[in-house]
Amino acid sequence: MSFRPALRELVLRAPGARGAVFCDGEGESVELVLAEPPPAGCDGLSEYDLQLTGAQVASAWLHLHVGSVERGAGRAVELQLRCDKGSLLCRVLREDYYLVLLLAPGRAPPAAAAFALREAAARVVADL
Repeated sequence: MSFRPALRELVLRAPGARGAVFCDGEGESVELVLAEPPPAGCDGLSEYDLQLTGAQVASAWLHLHVGSVERGAGRAVELQLRCDKGSLLCRVLREDYYLVLLLAPGRAPPAAAAFALREAAARVVADL
């Protein structure tokens, strides 16, 4: 099953999207899509960079999830990080899968991108 159409639509709909990656619970990339051309003012992002970003989120996500469950907050569902070179949004699909969306800088707050991510997540879950 290809999840590329859902990721492509996400990258097209999310303002300032640089790329999106669908990962399993161990951080392995299942599918990814890069913005073509990159958003104005951004260097191109390589597939390898996007795969590494997705993999690095797995470790942070696992610690966040375990900590929030153990301390009574419940299951982590969404993560949003603002960095000096853009934003990273992450949405859990099921406990073993998640989507990561990278945004160009200057897109604060990324509410429209977060909404597009939620819609893409629902579409991918339906296809799992």
